[in-house]
Amino acid sequence: MAAKPRPKPGCPVCSKAARPKSSFVPFCSERCKMVDLGRWFKGEYVIAGEDAILLDPGELEEHLRQLDESSGGGGARGEGGEHDDDA
Repeated sequence: MAAKPRPKPGCPVCSKAARPKSSFVPFCSERCKMVDLGRWFKGEYVIAGEDAILLDPGELEEHLRQLDESSGGGGARGEGGEHDDDA
């Protein structure tokens, strides 16, 4: 018995069929693509997981310094304590 072909998934925004060769896949149009992007920007979509911890630059430097000290000085910032791309 032959396997049944799977139905093509529709556009995630409007459920219309998307053209396979379209530059908007999986969306049916640029409009639906932009509607989806807007939903991400507004926070309507979320990815499950723990909330990110946002640090200001001073807190980040302190956190990196503590990591360097706890790892024996080499740590995340290298031997010299400077970022590689700062040289």
